[in-house]
Amino acid sequence: MASLWEGRSLATGDIDNDGDLDLAVASSEVGLYLYTNDGAGNFSRLPLDLTPLEGAPIFNAVLVDIDNDGWQDLFLASYLRGNYWWRNNAGHFDPEALRRVAGNPQTPLAMALSFADLDRDGFLDLALGNWAAGWYRRIPGEESRNRLLFNPDGQLDGTRFTDLPGLPGETLSLLFTDFDQDGLSDLIVGNDFDIPDYFYRGDGKGGLSMITEPEGLIPHTTTTTMAVKSADLFNTGYPALYLAQIAGRSSGVSERLKMQSLDQYCSTIQDPAAKATCETNMAIKRWYKSGNRFDPSYAGRCQQMSGRYQAECKAMLIKDLAIQRRDPSLCALIPKDQWVPQAYCDLHFKPTRQPLPAEIAVSHRQILRSNVLLEWQGASYGDTATTRGLEVGGWSWDTKVADFDLDGWQDVYIVNGTWVPNEVSPSNLFFKNNGEGGFAEASDAAGLEDFLMTATAAQFDLDGDGDLDLVTHPVNGPLALFRNTAQGSRLVVELEDLTGNRAGIGARITLLNADGSAQMRELQLGGGFMSFDAPRAHFGLAGAQHAAGLQILWPDGVQTQLKGPLSAGQLYRITRHPRPE
Repeated sequence: MASLWEGRSLATGDIDNDGDLDLAVASSEVGLYLYTNDGAGNFSRLPLDLTPLEGAPIFNAVLVDIDNDGWQDLFLASYLRGNYWWRNNAGHFDPEALRRVAGNPQTPLAMALSFADLDRDGFLDLALGNWAAGWYRRIPGEESRNRLLFNPDGQLDGTRFTDLPGLPGETLSLLFTDFDQDGLSDLIVGNDFDIPDYFYRGDGKGGLSMITEPEGLIPHTTTTTMAVKSADLFNTGYPALYLAQIAGRSSGVSERLKMQSLDQYCSTIQDPAAKATCETNMAIKRWYKSGNRFDPSYAGRCQQMSGRYQAECKAMLIKDLAIQRRDPSLCALIPKDQWVPQAYCDLHFKPTRQPLPAEIAVSHRQILRSNVLLEWQGASYGDTATTRGLEVGGWSWDTKVADFDLDGWQDVYIVNGTWVPNEVSPSNLFFKNNGEGGFAEASDAAGLEDFLMTATAAQFDLDGDGDLDLVTHPVNGPLALFRNTAQGSRLVVELEDLTGNRAGIGARITLLNADGSAQMRELQLGGGFMSFDAPRAHFGLAGAQHAAGLQILWPDGVQTQLKGPLSAGQLYRITRHPRPE
């Protein structure tokens, strides 16, 4: 089903406060996997008592310090079973520390999440990007309305909230970022299908005001938005906003998309059990596509299966038949133990929320078949994706922006793919920043070519050498690790804020290069698609052995300047202490 084949989230953070970045992998089968890092990139699974989460398919698992005690907690979003906060007790997650976070009981899933201290009280607040039914029902009802949860005194319980204005959409990406350069966190909402994306200005007091199309700030947005990023791509100190969607379908409308026959789809998987699972799923995929017109011959194919596969197959066919005949009574024929397709079937027939003419008039225009890159042009944003070489992304999903090759310029990595075409699968894409205002696809040269359909990736320094490695989560395969072997000089900055949110989420760090140029990073937690990267700022120095200094704009607007030289090859942990009374 649409929500279930896109994969599960990846998150990185230091679970045990040993200085190394660990990994959280969401799972709808067992709930959650946590892996601790020994510092050299070797991971061990952390035992968890998941009894309190039994029966809760977890889609998003975020490592985030909710109570601001210096330990990375877990925020969990499940399908039809609500959201949870699991407090980290000195590196351990005890069952009694799991608590439910109140929400709209009609909301199936928070598909997108982003964190920032929106009201500047020192604790991270949370935006929930809600999702209902995907392509079956392109215009959802109120169950899909997005919500902002406040976190007073670090006691997130969901009872203090604001529902966001605008039309409820199928939200796939959320990002808190200061896109208007006023020092306050704003919010970008990326919606799939007919409901447009939304941009909200923050007032620093917890309020968000919706930016409307007549204001002329945003020329247009993507239509099938799956990832939203904000980054200083051109070392100007100003963030460019990148929105990724279906841009060059994987059936091949662009020569920049590399394809592989589906006959070879499982060939790169080495683990025999994972490869067998992949081949079984691919065999089913060749004849069954959720949403196609009901074919009675499918019933015979279900009969040829056994066990779990047969039960799921029959339930899915009943769901499809009910939707295509527009007969909600058929949903009752789905067995009770198949509660996911049954709930999906019931949800399809809930009332939709049709847009009013006045709402359409203030909504941003959408475009198809091209990613969008919004650059500030003095009074408004302009779309420069085509001129910069970033308009094609395949069936874009998660998108990463970082200086992977350490040349001083941030690159773009897009994972992509879909079950829809029959013949081929595309490779993920790596766009190298040439430092002159353009990008060129270089996945093969970078060693990032991979044809497994992938929706989610994590970027983090897994082996402590200062460059950014990648872990991807293919939909029909095991996790894949891409270790970065770049040789350039680099340095890393991590913040500890003892006067605000501990990790400094929302801060802007500007590195002053020895040659007088500068690079800016904003510490974010959100954006992309179902991925949450540890808030560390990585800088490539293009061969230089030191930087001239750092400028930090903290989330509360206070500025700090650090004079260099700052030697390359170091991780700088910068702590801000409260001012003496």
